[in-house]
Amino acid sequence: MTFRAFSRLVAVAALVATGLAAAPARGADVLIAHRLSAALATDIAVAAIAACEKLTYKITAAVVDYDGVNQALIRGDGAGVHTVQAARDKAFTAVTYGRATSAVGEQYKTSPSAVILKEPFLIPGDGGLPIKIGNEVVGALGVSGSPGKDEVCGNAALDQYRNRLK
Repeated sequence: MTFRAFSRLVAVAALVATGLAAAPARGADVLIAHRLSAALATDIAVAAIAACEKLTYKITAAVVDYDGVNQALIRGDGAGVHTVQAARDKAFTAVTYGRATSAVGEQYKTSPSAVILKEPFLIPGDGGLPIKIGNEVVGALGVSGSPGKDEVCGNAALDQYRNRLK
């Protein structure tokens, strides 16, 4: 190998090494998000409807993903037409705030400026629950149609599937 060829090889190697060193680490630019399967989202919604049926309430249950997009929306037999949008909005509110909508409602009572209600689809009241894997919110469940018992039915459904939320 001539000196000139060696010099070029060293220069190219230096450029490559500099380029690799300046490139950001892959992990810093790629976000990993957990998602519920369609089957699990559906199972949770069905379980919420069943839990409320035991209490003689006819409800709608909605499950949204982390972005607030519908994954499962099931109107139980005999549930009122108004429960469809309300269940979806409760799920959207729970995923937006990352906590139960009843807690959002309580915060609104003590600190109205801390809760944004001007945005459409936000309902601060009983019936919306975040779905978490550990501390990570991966979706939310909204239940509507059982006055004062929506969250009870939702918690019963989520408790039934905790072992699949890992």
